Amino acid sequence: MRDSLRGALIVRLVAAFALIGAVATMIAYQFGARYANLAYDRSLSDDVVTLANQVEVRNGHVQLNLPPAARIWLLANEGERVLYRVIDLRDGRLVDGNAELGPSPARPAQGGTQFRDATIDGTRFRIGSVVRVLDPDDIGVLAEVGETLGRRQRVAQQTLAGSLLLFGLMTVVAVALVWTSIDSTLKPLGQLEAEAAKRSGSNLTALDPAIAPREVRGLILAINRMMRRVADSFEAQSRFIANAAHQLRTPIAGLRLQAQLAQDEVGAAATRSRLDEIDRSAARAAHVIEQLLTLSRSEAGAIPTNFAAVDLTDVAAHVIQRQLPAAEAREVDLGYSGLAGPVRVLGNETLLSELLGNLVDNALRYGRRGGVVTVRITRSAGRVLLEVIDDGPGLVGLAPETVFNRFQRGDVASDSGAGLGLAIVKEIAERHAAVVACESPAQGGFRVSVTLPELVEPQSAARAAPRPTHPPPGTQPPHQATSTTSGIGPT
Repeated sequence: MRDSLRGALIVRLVAAFALIGAVATMIAYQFGARYANLAYDRSLSDDVVTLANQVEVRNGHVQLNLPPAARIWLLANEGERVLYRVIDLRDGRLVDGNAELGPSPARPAQGGTQFRDATIDGTRFRIGSVVRVLDPDDIGVLAEVGETLGRRQRVAQQTLAGSLLLFGLMTVVAVALVWTSIDSTLKPLGQLEAEAAKRSGSNLTALDPAIAPREVRGLILAINRMMRRVADSFEAQSRFIANAAHQLRTPIAGLRLQAQLAQDEVGAAATRSRLDEIDRSAARAAHVIEQLLTLSRSEAGAIPTNFAAVDLTDVAAHVIQRQLPAAEAREVDLGYSGLAGPVRVLGNETLLSELLGNLVDNALRYGRRGGVVTVRITRSAGRVLLEVIDDGPGLVGLAPETVFNRFQRGDVASDSGAGLGLAIVKEIAERHAAVVACESPAQGGFRVSVTLPELVEPQSAARAAPRPTHPPPGTQPPHQATSTTSGIGPT
């Protein structure tokens, strides 16, 4: 039943009708018994008044003048047992009667009929009593008539049976209506199922919410949003694979060409030249593959559970230390300027190291030979600003909003980059709920900034007082590059 909508509706419907029927039947039974008592009490009152009217005084004695026909009429009551008695209230003497009706009312009221319930010989009776004053001697007499409760109980039982029958019939009709109409009600869901079955990896068009009931349209819209995300993911994956294949094709073709040419060379110098070309092509292919793997690991998504407190100044020190040989090869002044640390953020240290490493690597590749590259960390309004600035040529023929696209390079004539550096930076930044931006002034230079939420820890503010003249251990002393408005070119 829990797996079937029809079964669940029927179970709940029957339960609701059963509860309503039980309560309504109890109420109907109570009302039926009450109105049956009122009706039969009125009849009983007529009988006892008639009996009292047959009492008279003769020669100072109270007598019941009840003809045989009237006595038969009084005792004949649809199969019910009827008892009566008349009592002289002067001395409590029984004037007439056919049974003992128990103690009479202690203070019988005059004028109206009084009713009471009594058990006589193990049988319950409803007894009506009336007091009549006989003229001219003002003699009071008490007339009482009692009858069994069979008719009253039968009326109440008939009311109960009628109520049960009515609610039973209503339940059967409701269940039949639900059973027969649920198929037509759920028919649009079958159409929706057929439409969804037509969707595939190559067909992720949205489902039409209008074909389903209003209660299901929210689910359809959620499915459409999910299919849109899946379609975007498929499209990005296809574009990524195509671009990756294109980027890998060039170094691989170069490797094959240089290997074939090396086979034809006879001199050692020429062979060494070909081998150097093979080494450069292989290095470029390895660089592309490494960045593709990094990009795959840094795809944006939910915050991983392995995020922890990371000191950005330590990350900057290690990255700068690692990039010093490349900076020396290009005669670049690579240094740090900013807070002395610690400056902690919530993240993955390996990914943040990759982020900063790509920024520095891109600055060294596309900055000016013999120029200046600065890594800077500052703090503002509870956020941390990580910047990498160079004084190179900046963006040449590229719009700033395109530099973070995959396989987008500023210097297309250079074969040293794969066009993935800033794309990796953007992916890692999004994974850390950070904002990445860039700028390239007209006078040259390029700056990339990454704004991350700062992880606030007890007494961290006191330990992180800015001392820009003292770089993290392992880096070069801070150079005078803070006024430069340059940054990192796209890879």
